[in-house]
Amino acid sequence: MYKDNDKCPICGEGILKRNVLDETFKYKGQEIVIPGYVVFKCGNCDESIVENETLKASEKVIRDFHRKVDGLLTSDEIKKIRTSFGFTQEAFGNLLGGGAKGFARYETGRVSQSKAMDHLLRIIDAHPFVLDVLMEKEDVEVTNRTFNLMDIPRYSYKKTENYYREKKVSGE
Repeated sequence: MYKDNDKCPICGEGILKRNVLDETFKYKGQEIVIPGYVVFKCGNCDESIVENETLKASEKVIRDFHRKVDGLLTSDEIKKIRTSFGFTQEAFGNLLGGGAKGFARYETGRVSQSKAMDHLLRIIDAHPFVLDVLMEKEDVEVTNRTFNLMDIPRYSYKKTENYYREKKVSGE
């Protein structure tokens, strides 16, 4: 949108100069540095305007940084969980809540998931049989076929069932 030698939209008098820098962001006592951060700085009023492409590219990085600091799954971790079970974004969003477009927003970094959604995703990842409970009354389409949890190699009901029996017997 802006380029070198444009008039400053803030003061209307200065000239913008393109600068590429390493920008540091702080959140809850933690820091992240984004290299190649492009801003246009006014020589008159000293205001800086961030380049649109830089804003778009850094949005996901910054949101994932916030997620990590807050102890939440990152956008890539969410996508990995969803795809490991063969769900589309729409199907997973409809099943777990958050709507048809919710998971697209989580995975692109446009929106952070709630703590409750984060917990649900972690539970499903650790104990896939939970999907059976959630899908009990629904026929969910997964990548052009009906979802069958037993088709997933990493899922073992027997293993999970024994795990909980052992916990109960040992009193944990």
